[in-house]
Amino acid sequence: MTPRGKRLLIIAMVTPWLFLAVYFGAPLLNPQTRHLRAVDAHIEKIAPQWDQFRAAHHGFEKVNLFAYTGRDGVFGANGYVATDAQLAELRKFMESTSPPRPVYVGSVHVVGPEGSEFQKEPEPDAPTNRH
Repeated sequence: MTPRGKRLLIIAMVTPWLFLAVYFGAPLLNPQTRHLRAVDAHIEKIAPQWDQFRAAHHGFEKVNLFAYTGRDGVFGANGYVATDAQLAELRKFMESTSPPRPVYVGSVHVVGPEGSEFQKEPEPDAPTNRH
């Protein structure tokens, strides 16, 4: 085999492996991907604590925890609470779980006590205003 043939053979053998390394390895190099995966794993780990917190504290039924892509991946919450005190309580709970990334509650809206009426599920036999 000629030297040129050997070089081509080596290139032909190495190229697929390089392609696979880049294709599967590139997402691992992205810090946001790593951070989002860490937050998702954290949310899964604290799911029982979150359920206990919501059972013990009224008004968090419409709040969800999620991995937010902002700031390179953070521990986020979205939904609705009635008061600023509930928002602070939510933040305190989230920070107490030792999250792998900063806490983000910017997607949680304070609707006020009167605004929380829309959160209640309608009575099954309640009349509706639909015509």
